[in-house]
Amino acid sequence: MVKDLQKFFVHETAVIDEKVAIGENTRIWHFSHVMPGSVIGAGCNIGQNVVIGPDGMVGNGCKIQNNVSVYKGVTLEADVFCGPSMVFTNVFNPRAHVRRMDEVRPTLVKKGASLGANCTIVCGVTIGRYALVGAGAVVTKDVPDHALVVGNPARLAGWMCECGEKLGQDMACPVCKKQYPWLAPDRPSDQVPGQDTVTPDSEAMAFVDLAAQQKQIYPQIMQGIQRVLAHGKYIMGPEVRELETRLAQFAKVKHAVTCASGTDALLMALMAMDVGPGDAVFTSSFTFVATAEVIRLTGATPVFVDIDPDTFNLGTQKLARAVETIKTTRPDLTPKAVIPVDLFGLPCDYDAIQEIALAHDLLVIEDAAQSFGGVYKKKPAGSLGHAGCTSFFPAKPLGCYGDGGAVFTDDDTLAGILRSIRVHGKGKDKYDNIRIGINGRLDTLQAAILLPKLEIFPIELEKRNQAAANYTGLLSGSSLTLPTVPKGYKSAWAQYSVLAKDQEVRSKLQEQLREKGVPTAVYYPVPLHLQTAFADLGYKDRDLPVCEDSASRIFSLPMHPYLTSRAQEKVADIINATMQAL
Repeated sequence: MVKDLQKFFVHETAVIDEKVAIGENTRIWHFSHVMPGSVIGAGCNIGQNVVIGPDGMVGNGCKIQNNVSVYKGVTLEADVFCGPSMVFTNVFNPRAHVRRMDEVRPTLVKKGASLGANCTIVCGVTIGRYALVGAGAVVTKDVPDHALVVGNPARLAGWMCECGEKLGQDMACPVCKKQYPWLAPDRPSDQVPGQDTVTPDSEAMAFVDLAAQQKQIYPQIMQGIQRVLAHGKYIMGPEVRELETRLAQFAKVKHAVTCASGTDALLMALMAMDVGPGDAVFTSSFTFVATAEVIRLTGATPVFVDIDPDTFNLGTQKLARAVETIKTTRPDLTPKAVIPVDLFGLPCDYDAIQEIALAHDLLVIEDAAQSFGGVYKKKPAGSLGHAGCTSFFPAKPLGCYGDGGAVFTDDDTLAGILRSIRVHGKGKDKYDNIRIGINGRLDTLQAAILLPKLEIFPIELEKRNQAAANYTGLLSGSSLTLPTVPKGYKSAWAQYSVLAKDQEVRSKLQEQLREKGVPTAVYYPVPLHLQTAFADLGYKDRDLPVCEDSASRIFSLPMHPYLTSRAQEKVADIINATMQAL
């Protein structure tokens, strides 16, 4: 049990099990029981005969009155009030003779909500911020923010202010005078906080729906965060080591070295392989700037290669020609490495790349920032080069809640150098510096968030592939060029990117989609060889024609594991109608 300085109060009749965390100034009263794995925040008041857990999650400032049980799967955010004898169910269809504890449906009660005496919250629902559930009500479905619900089953009976007063018909609080115009039944959609403006006949759609994912694993995420707060090892804590073990198992490599970002992963790999001034590093021009940025940060020279028009990945024949050209025309440069970029989730053709690398003694550093979870001929992305690098940026297939990254390798010596580089080039300890390094460590909190996300990652990858197949079926009759996946490959579908006939058609399609509440994005509008940062390399228009043509026509549609068929049908209907009108 976490008992630092005993800054909380526990009545002598209460039972507190091991492996729990309790915040400062929390009070736990007569005959209550806090079970293993539970986390209780600061400033809480836990009444008589209350049970928390196992693995119960109670945020700061909560008040739980007598005879309430907060069992596994229930998460209370901050400042939640639970009235006397109210009930959380944690199994939807219980039977005494059938064990269903592994079928727990997570229940989330958001910040400031109040649950009246003797009410029942059926498992699997979310109670919105500052909502109020009346005494004795039976809640069977999600309750919106600020809603007042009463009855069996609970029904909407009004709206509540943060201060706990019922709002008037003008959606203003009669006591504190705060106004809530977005709660009005006829509210304009552009007055809803946090939503994009949409037209009245449209429904907002997420490009990447992180909220839907979070709802699936919110209790596990909060439990991980609270455990980090309890042990206080914010840098290189135990969750980092656990994550590295599980990432290595997933990628089927010996070592996963986590770091602060996908950019750091690439930089660390180059540094560990002694890439520097006078070296040429070959990579795609059709990618995010980080790939080439790190090459320049080492002092090496990026050599941009055109892409395959079908996969948008590095063109292997073009790579071979580029290496030969550098050897014959640039005696000042030594071909040292190639960074293939697995764009949009699809791995490159590594058999061909490795053959070229072997012929020219090149190191292969896989940029799997978008492809982690993808597969090339039964080999996982991240395991396809001398080193593989990925990103845990929130919008990536496996993303944290900030920046993060990892380097994968089977090379023991390389792994050791990587671990040294990420902590300022340390030797036996951080004050023994044996090389120049960087501050590239992954925060423990991010590791704690990634662990439950990794648990559901295989399921999410299947859902991404299902969504991609559905898009392809719905759009097969349009004149768009749709993405392809070669035989033996599996994409992680970081993006579902299509090509319009030309830039004008792309603009019209994006405009129509935007007006109907469908977000799109362009990855990437300007190839790297034409960016100002690389102007000194001497590239000009038409040097890499496939990159430039793709940049002028490509755009990406919403893609995430929780994309519904209905949403995809809406996207396809808008595209098909627009194409017919052109």
